[in-house]
Amino acid sequence: MIALAIAALAVVACNGSSSTTPTPSSTPVSPSPDPNDHKATVLVTINGTPQPMIPVEISTPADPGSPRPGTPFDTETTGKKGIAHFTMLNVKKSYCWVAVFGSGHNSSACAGWELWQSSQIFLGT
Repeated sequence: MIALAIAALAVVACNGSSSTTPTPSSTPVSPSPDPNDHKATVLVTINGTPQPMIPVEISTPADPGSPRPGTPFDTETTGKKGIAHFTMLNVKKSYCWVAVFGSGHNSSACAGWELWQSSQIFLGT
């Protein structure tokens, strides 16, 4: 009987303060660039299949207000796994990549450090 009364009091004590909200253990930190990471990886695919030997051009946007590729300053060719690597990037700049498939068919993307430092750039279909 005493054990049953103690259990009932424990249940009431646990459910009695349902209006409290949990507080986070840490405050969220705004993301910031990694000053030591200066590289981007570009994956080029066609219908989901990685494409080797595709030239990929890199440029800074022609107009920062409307990111579109500018004049290329480097071209890297994709390897066997359809990946091209770009190094010596500046975290203070946005970049554009263009996969040149030939016959006037290209695929492009522009991104800032938030994307190129944290994931691959995907070009193609």
